[in-house]
Amino acid sequence: MSAAVSHELNQPLAAMKTYLAGARLLLRRNRPDEALSSFGRIDDLIERMGAITRQLKSYARKGQEAFSPVDMGAALASSMSMMEPQLRQRQVEIVRILPDEPVIVMGDRMRIEQVLVNLFRNALDATKSERNPQVEIILSAGETATLTVRDNGPGIADLDALFEPFYTTKQPGDGVGLGLAISSGIVNDLGGRLTARNGQAGGAVFEMQLPIMGEKNKVEAAE
Repeated sequence: MSAAVSHELNQPLAAMKTYLAGARLLLRRNRPDEALSSFGRIDDLIERMGAITRQLKSYARKGQEAFSPVDMGAALASSMSMMEPQLRQRQVEIVRILPDEPVIVMGDRMRIEQVLVNLFRNALDATKSERNPQVEIILSAGETATLTVRDNGPGIADLDALFEPFYTTKQPGDGVGLGLAISSGIVNDLGGRLTARNGQAGGAVFEMQLPIMGEKNKVEAAE
């Protein structure tokens, strides 16, 4: 549990460090208004960290979470914003394919965003050695809400062990191998499934499926 919490807090901490360095530089250049924007993002990340630590309680009372309507497009945008510091450091082509209509699921937005951040981070890591790195994100709605993250990296060598705790292909210090195990558990708790495969043209393809918000849920949410 200690390792899991450390893993999930590392991402916002890294983002806060980047925003703080930027704000310090802006203040030295006498640009306080722009620095305030960075401080605002740091405040959002502090709130996120608080939400992550509050989730510790949910492990003790699993199955009692109160779900609410989550706009997958909004969750996607928030997760991409959290990855902005990493995206600034690298030239990665991000292709987003989204439907015209909102895709709404019943779930926990904070936990869904945790999964999305993990998938994006893994996709970015997978493309580090590629000359023209590309990550494709596709959101679609049918019988389920499906979010697909595809990269043009080397692919997955051991699909069977991928979602096992502490399995990792990263170098020491780059990760403890808990991200996908945690993500899979979150998606299962939300009534969905997280799968992975190697793409026909190469690279890894992760697919998160969550139950679409039904008419009954819409009426209950409105009430």
